Amino acid sequence: MRHVIRRLVAVAAAAMTVSMLAVPVAGAASPTWSHRDLSICGPGSADTAACLSVVRQFYENGQAYHAQTPGDLKSVAKAAASISYTATDIRAAYGITGVGDPSRVIAIVDAYDDPAAFTNLTTYRATLGSSLAPINNCPLSQLTSLTSSATTPCFTKIDQSGGTSYPSADAGWSNEIDLDLQAASAVCPLCSILLVEANSASFADLGAAVTEASGTAHVLAISNSYGSSSDVSGVTYPQWDNAANKGIAVMASTGDGGYGVGFPATATYVIGVGGTTLAVDTGGARSTETAWSGSGSGCSTYNAAPSWQVISGNPCNGKKAIADLSADADPYSGLQIYTTYSGKAGWYVFGGTSLSSPLMGALYAMQGGYGSTPLAGAYAWASTTPHYDVTSGSNGRCRIAVLCNAGTGWDGPTGLGSIQMSSSTTQTLGSITVTPSSATVAVNGTQQFTATAYDTTGVKMATQPTVTWSVASGGVGSIDSGSGLYSAGTTAGTATVTATSGSVSGTASVTVTAAAPDFTIAVSPSSLTAKRGTTATYTVTIGAVDGFAGSVTLSLAGAPAGSTVTFTPNPASGTASLTITTSTSTKAKTYPMTVTGTSGSLAHTASISLRVTTK
Repeated sequence: MRHVIRRLVAVAAAAMTVSMLAVPVAGAASPTWSHRDLSICGPGSADTAACLSVVRQFYENGQAYHAQTPGDLKSVAKAAASISYTATDIRAAYGITGVGDPSRVIAIVDAYDDPAAFTNLTTYRATLGSSLAPINNCPLSQLTSLTSSATTPCFTKIDQSGGTSYPSADAGWSNEIDLDLQAASAVCPLCSILLVEANSASFADLGAAVTEASGTAHVLAISNSYGSSSDVSGVTYPQWDNAANKGIAVMASTGDGGYGVGFPATATYVIGVGGTTLAVDTGGARSTETAWSGSGSGCSTYNAAPSWQVISGNPCNGKKAIADLSADADPYSGLQIYTTYSGKAGWYVFGGTSLSSPLMGALYAMQGGYGSTPLAGAYAWASTTPHYDVTSGSNGRCRIAVLCNAGTGWDGPTGLGSIQMSSSTTQTLGSITVTPSSATVAVNGTQQFTATAYDTTGVKMATQPTVTWSVASGGVGSIDSGSGLYSAGTTAGTATVTATSGSVSGTASVTVTAAAPDFTIAVSPSSLTAKRGTTATYTVTIGAVDGFAGSVTLSLAGAPAGSTVTFTPNPASGTASLTITTSTSTKAKTYPMTVTGTSGSLAHTASISLRVTTK
């Protein structure tokens, strides 16, 4: 951020001279179009973050232009010698065909409240028609209970504590939130989205929001489109590393000020996402991708490199290097979003590494995550992982060239490279999702689990591979290796169910609960006949179930008026005698009665009858 203000001023001065002819109007001079790139948030500090989105504001004859449709914005961008990509354009450029499913959740962490977040998101998705599915506004409980068979994704907004006491609104951060939500939707249209709003831009509050997101079921990736003005110690703020160590892909923008670093991108296990300038050919496919001049890069001062971040020449001397990966971020090739900017609702072009972080985070969520601790970062650096190697462009001047100049292999501005999807029609197994992801089963109960396989691009495999089922952890229960039917057995505890195909597996957790102690009650005989003024005697038998060892208090309802009723003993365990002594004036008829046994919160009944005669 430290270079961004003076660089944006220079860009603005130069950009104001840009002009091209728009569609001419008879008898009128053609308008002059220009643009300025403006940072949305103020600068960050050692303890607070700045959002890293940049709007490309267009001007018609020096007056700010606010497009009302995506088509208008595309035309204006072209007239001002710029580009604006829709969701369809981004997917085509990167060759993204997967759509994910609603049980795959990307979490967006930002500061302050965006009151129009859901409204703007639905406008964005609806305007783009069939390319983006509808999305529901869901409570947290509904989001966390979604399965892969659901057809409509959820949007859920919570505060940093998981509730709905949202912080105060902020115009700049609202733009940031709109960009993040809509960029994530562009890449993974069927993924659900969790928006966690921190009380402020302090790292203490943002860290609390990250922790909340990482503890939410189904969250596979967390995008953080913000950063500090200089490096920060991950020991002071460990929440981002802690989230990554849960197996979640934690993404963070590397910055918009060119060469230089910021936190949390520099945290050891976080995937720092740099920025590129993306160009496409006439068919919409990527033609070139170069390092964006604003992409942050460099070496952490405080935070160690993870074991898998091995860079030739060790330019950072064992400290964390950024970026790890990259994606489109240049406002010149920015994404169209629907938001309110300068008090005007409409369509705008947004860029900055605030764009690249949710693009990459949604890609990871779409692909189903990468399992155990902290595999997402290791996967990014694995030699078998496809990346588009960005080999040209620079983000400034630096002493060690690889830290600020793009080239073959890893480099600072673009990391290992940008999004690369396989062009092969052959699907390669990438992940397995087990449904349900967690289950509670009583002893001796059963639970059916199913497995769904996805390829490396997040697309459900047309031909599902054969999986082998197993159960581990605690030795609780068993599972049929072919069908996935789990049998709990007689022992309470926890277990992990695993579906495996080759080297790829998916898991689910099982909690086996012991049945609560209980009792039964029976009365013999079920009916008697007695002359009025005499006695009838029944035997009440109490049976113990699942270790019941308490006593039962007995009562009778429906006895003839004036009768004397006695249970011996009462309370009782085992057996008791029920004696009913009628009076000489008892009316002759049949009396239906109910014996009730109560022990604490448990209660059971038995029905009996007594026929009273005069002879």
